[in-house]
Amino acid sequence: MKKILIFLFFIPYLCNAYTLEEIMEMTPKEGLFYALEYYEIKEPYIVYSQAILETGNFTSRLCVEHGNLFGIYDSINHRYKHFSHWIKSVEAYKRRIQNRYKEGEDYYRFLLRINYASDPNYISKLKRISKELTEYD
Repeated sequence: MKKILIFLFFIPYLCNAYTLEEIMEMTPKEGLFYALEYYEIKEPYIVYSQAILETGNFTSRLCVEHGNLFGIYDSINHRYKHFSHWIKSVEAYKRRIQNRYKEGEDYYRFLLRINYASDPNYISKLKRISKELTEYD
């Protein structure tokens, strides 16, 4: 039953017909997959999993008050970035993170290569979440 519900949850994301303005009206939980598709983010299930992990399933203060879905840090000011809208954190992710991705590279290895997270269990946590999101059978 759980797998069927997960599949039904993702059906709308398979045929995105939303404009950026419509996506911006949604919550991060509702609109993130659409935004990842809109911005042509590589490995959207993994990136969505990152947002779940980074925000405690979109409930963290960083997410709710600062629109930061990926724990993007401002090293100049020594604090997490504040975004005027959560969609801006997707744009920042594309500029700051995905611009370093080499086409065809294993995404988990990519995250390790760029030292994305300090948690030594980050990748295993991410794989668990991603697996839950993509299990349909």
